Amino acid sequence: MVMTSQLQQDESGLREVRRILVEWIAAAAAGLARKKVSDKDIHEARKRLKKARAALRLLRDAIGETAYKRDNAALRDTARPLGVARDSRVLIDALDALVDRHRSGARPSRLDKFRRTLRQEQRQSRQALTATLMTRQRRALQAVVKHSQHWRMHGDDWAVIGAGLTRIYRSGRNKFAKAKDSRDSQLLHDWRKQVKYLWHQLQLLRPLRPGKIGALADQCHQLADALGDDHDLEVLRQKIVSHPEAFDRSRDMDELLHGLDRRRVQLQDEAFTRGTKLFADKPRVFARRLGKYWKAWRNTAPA
Repeated sequence: MVMTSQLQQDESGLREVRRILVEWIAAAAAGLARKKVSDKDIHEARKRLKKARAALRLLRDAIGETAYKRDNAALRDTARPLGVARDSRVLIDALDALVDRHRSGARPSRLDKFRRTLRQEQRQSRQALTATLMTRQRRALQAVVKHSQHWRMHGDDWAVIGAGLTRIYRSGRNKFAKAKDSRDSQLLHDWRKQVKYLWHQLQLLRPLRPGKIGALADQCHQLADALGDDHDLEVLRQKIVSHPEAFDRSRDMDELLHGLDRRRVQLQDEAFTRGTKLFADKPRVFARRLGKYWKAWRNTAPA
């Protein structure tokens, strides 16, 4: 599949966002259509569906709430079982990285039973992704592509796209303030989702001003990575607490949890520092700046 997942300067902005969104959905569906779907296929499909949901948010004011809610829910529900499989796969990596970082904790050999528990759950989550489920997921994605052909693409390009960008930036800024005040895991996870949407939107808009927007996208990526690592450790913590039988000594579990909690504080501190910089602007100021980039970019489009 040949894709040009980059905005074309001399085409309608709204239609270009829709074209790229459809390409991402089609690529995700193609990955899930393989005879043997690998962990990499699952990972790539999830990434493309997240990008598609970020792009859909840029079109929200053009296509209307009914279409937006219907197709956003379809993309979300399609990605959900893929996320369960992904979490199971990365937990062992998160555990190994944690043990390497905190060598003063439990010796790696004392965690072998817990690793076996994680591997067993990983196998079960992969087995749950049956061919029947994959077929259902692909059909749901095909339905969204079909719907996209009938979306109303009304409105000025930047008025619509800028409104979608402003909405995500404002939501990310608000959720940052709440997460920083509480360090609550759910609030951190909610903030992370908005950061990833913003990251993918900035990636899509990067051609407007590659240097400036590219730097913003990189800031988002680094922030999303810190929050993602924190989220993985929170999921790992839940697994540790729910499987005390996987530890021969309670001391091993306690030391592991202590190192995990300490690492989470470090990651959250890093995320808050990055968030302070990224969300320093008021939403309208942020969107106005990118609107100027859009106007300049469109004015230099070839005839």
